[in-house]
Amino acid sequence: MGAEAGRRFRVHIENSRSLMPVFIVRPDQYEAALARHPDMASILETSWGYDGEGFDAAMRDADALISYRFPKDNLAARAPRLKWIQILGAGVDYLLPLDWVPKGVSLTTNSGAHVPKAGLSALMAILMVNARLPALVTAQRRHEWNRIFTPTPAGKTLLIVGVGRIGGAAAEHAKRLGMRVIGTRRGSDGHPAVDEMHAPEALHTLLPRADIVLLNLALTSKTRFIIGHREFALMKPGAGFINMSRGGLVDPEALAEALASGRLGSAMVDVALPEPLPAQSPLWDAPNLIITPHVLSDDIDEYVPRTLDIFFENVRRYHRGEALHNLVDLAREY
Repeated sequence: MGAEAGRRFRVHIENSRSLMPVFIVRPDQYEAALARHPDMASILETSWGYDGEGFDAAMRDADALISYRFPKDNLAARAPRLKWIQILGAGVDYLLPLDWVPKGVSLTTNSGAHVPKAGLSALMAILMVNARLPALVTAQRRHEWNRIFTPTPAGKTLLIVGVGRIGGAAAEHAKRLGMRVIGTRRGSDGHPAVDEMHAPEALHTLLPRADIVLLNLALTSKTRFIIGHREFALMKPGAGFINMSRGGLVDPEALAEALASGRLGSAMVDVALPEPLPAQSPLWDAPNLIITPHVLSDDIDEYVPRTLDIFFENVRRYHRGEALHNLVDLAREY
């Protein structure tokens, strides 16, 4: 890849008014990012759109698209010059299957933008699950004075299923708590805060060792319901469970059963299947569970600015002919 001589790089930002603020790029945020990256002013030409209004006209000569939700049908014909799509999210599961991506077009995520907030949220969840806060909240709802005494996390084992950037931040916080950290990830690379790194295939041998399981995987066709009845049965009686990734990673019926049976001592989930969680879902009233509505990873002030910083650095890489950061492997689906 590389820039065309004598032509500015055309970027179109497509917003949707129905989305939450963390998935909308405001003009003031974009101008502030340009001020942080003054070299971009002479390189970029930017257009804006909302909910598909004027999308085709803008995309006829656009080189790059920044968006979360956008028209995908027949994109190759609608955007003949398109080279790159920057997603306002770290996961692309909501865009699956990826057969709509035009040939030769790169798809990138904002992986890394979540890390500061998500790492702290993981720390909060670990402390809350260790202290059995979900069980104490269940007792409160039942008007029961249920005194549950717990130790500190020091010496306990945390299993991080999917040690990516957020998982790595969680591992660092856990080590500061004195925990032993084991994890899974693809490839042979370790992590300085992970005592043992294993291949994803080792999951079933690792689950019985963990006092707390923290799920941080990308949702793909291969990881859907990676945690189900069998996996919960393999966990220690009374283990803690945290899911901050995607609801589709966990069989909701299996989660409800593990909570009702007492197999899980406490659980926190920031994601659900589907989202929003239907009012009739048994998880709303499941014991020893705290549900948050997919809000623990996104920093309302810094999420979009960090995303734009990632994008602008990739613009530099594009113009130098270098590989883009956070490039999605279409076959792996992340």
